Amino acid sequence: MLLAAVLVVCVASSADARRHHGYYGYYGERTPSNFDDWRRARAVQDPQRGREQDPQQDRGQDPQQARDQDPQQDRAQDSGQARGQARGEDRAQDRDSGQDRARDSYDRRRARYDDWRRARYERRARYEDWRRARERDDWRRSREREDWTRRREAERGDAALRRTRGGPFAAVVEKLVRGCGQQGAEFENWPFDAIAQIVGADEKERTALAALRERAKTAAERLAADCPQDVPAAPAARLEAVEQGIDAALAAFDGVEPALAAFYGTLDDEQKTRLYRDMAAPAASNAPQTTPRRDARDDDRRAYSSRRDRWRAYAAAREAAAREPTPRQAAAPGWSGAMCEELAAVLRGWPVREIERDVRLSSPQRVAFYELVTASLKAADTLGSACPAETALTPVGRMDAMRKRLAAVRAATAAIRPALMHFYEALDQGQKVRFAGMS
Repeated sequence: MLLAAVLVVCVASSADARRHHGYYGYYGERTPSNFDDWRRARAVQDPQRGREQDPQQDRGQDPQQARDQDPQQDRAQDSGQARGQARGEDRAQDRDSGQDRARDSYDRRRARYDDWRRARYERRARYEDWRRARERDDWRRSREREDWTRRREAERGDAALRRTRGGPFAAVVEKLVRGCGQQGAEFENWPFDAIAQIVGADEKERTALAALRERAKTAAERLAADCPQDVPAAPAARLEAVEQGIDAALAAFDGVEPALAAFYGTLDDEQKTRLYRDMAAPAASNAPQTTPRRDARDDDRRAYSSRRDRWRAYAAAREAAAREPTPRQAAAPGWSGAMCEELAAVLRGWPVREIERDVRLSSPQRVAFYELVTASLKAADTLGSACPAETALTPVGRMDAMRKRLAAVRAATAAIRPALMHFYEALDQGQKVRFAGMS
């Protein structure tokens, strides 16, 4: 009996050790279940009953009856079940811990990916900004190079045009441009003290003369600021400068003429006669004599009746202009009473055949040039009928006549300027230089 009890205890201890340490066998193999361990231990404790009882009957025996039959075995089984439950809880905790670690790892990878994607987006945005800035800089530099090239070509063309001695048209237009500044100098140099001595001015006349002096000074300052300071090289730009100077002069006349009429109205007939004898008569004798309007138009038509006569007259005027001193050598005369006749003559005298041959015009350029010639002939006819042909005797009459002549000249230049600009822009640089030498 003692030997059997020792054997039972050893077997139970061995079974407990296997249940505790051998749930997973060697190399991951699963050990027998707790129920099998309990059945074998029960068979060892009661060998005779184990031999007689069918294992299927043992497997179907009531667990409560088995626990009543062997309390020690029941305690062993309960301990094994507790250990199994504890291992299950440990495995559940391990699974939860593994899931937590996996989730933490995923979150870290996701955060690194988001950081990389944001950094990539920022790098891409910086690259796009840099590329756009570089494109803007390239575009700006290209525009600056193009502008510089155009300015350089324009400066070279203007220099070539300035070196070119123009024909009668260029000389007349230059004279009209410079006449604005010379009119301002004339206002400033009026001999007011001599006028006061000539007329023997009293208090009322001296007051009117002082008002005229003040208006003339203001007009001179205004013309000095508003008149063109230089003569442009391009023909169309010269005509625009003529219009600018005429507009400034007409505005100055609007300020001076009322004061001049007021002073002249204070004089009696004897004072007016002395004033005309000492000042107006010498100026009228030095001025170019003009014929009546109808006779002048008839003479112009006879002089320019044929193309050959036009070219001869144009060549003669060109040679006369070449013999005259340049503006740097001597000051050109200002606006005169013959300005309408001079401008009408050059507008009727375009050397059509010579310009076509020497400038080597293409078909579109020839059409634009014919339009210029047609507009010039119409402007010349209008100019001849608008300008007053008679010379006025009184200061107020002379200023009014000058105003009418300037208005007629401005209308003529405004009429031909679009056609001249269209034709001039159609020429290349070499053609512009050749045309400037013939016009």
